[in-house]
Amino acid sequence: MIHVSCGIAILVLMVARLLIRLKVPSPPIVPKPKPMMTGLAHLGHLVIYLLFIALPVIGMVMMYNRGNPWMAFGLVMPYATEGNFDLVDTLKSWHITLANLGYFVIALHAAAALMHHYFWKDNTLLRMMPRKRQGN
Repeated sequence: MIHVSCGIAILVLMVARLLIRLKVPSPPIVPKPKPMMTGLAHLGHLVIYLLFIALPVIGMVMMYNRGNPWMAFGLVMPYATEGNFDLVDTLKSWHITLANLGYFVIALHAAAALMHHYFWKDNTLLRMMPRKRQGN
């Protein structure tokens, strides 16, 4: 169940990333973007965080409600004593839909980062690199 283990790992990493992001502010973009661009960036990041937290949670609830043993990281995970297949089908549909939306959002996010670097020529990509952030 590599897919399930990867999903749980993504959930843990996204929650950790969100907590770090709330505690440690990101460096400013130079030159400062227009307010509309900043708003769109915040909206995009919110969508990414919501997707990559919701997807694994939906997946785990789906696996739990199948009512049979499932594994993650080589461990047997808890499962419902009786399967709820109507709920599982609904969750599976949501999981697939949100995953497909995630592909689109990732592509849009990468395109926006490249636009920042090559079209607007700001430091959006450079500020993600620890050495550049410190001025080295």
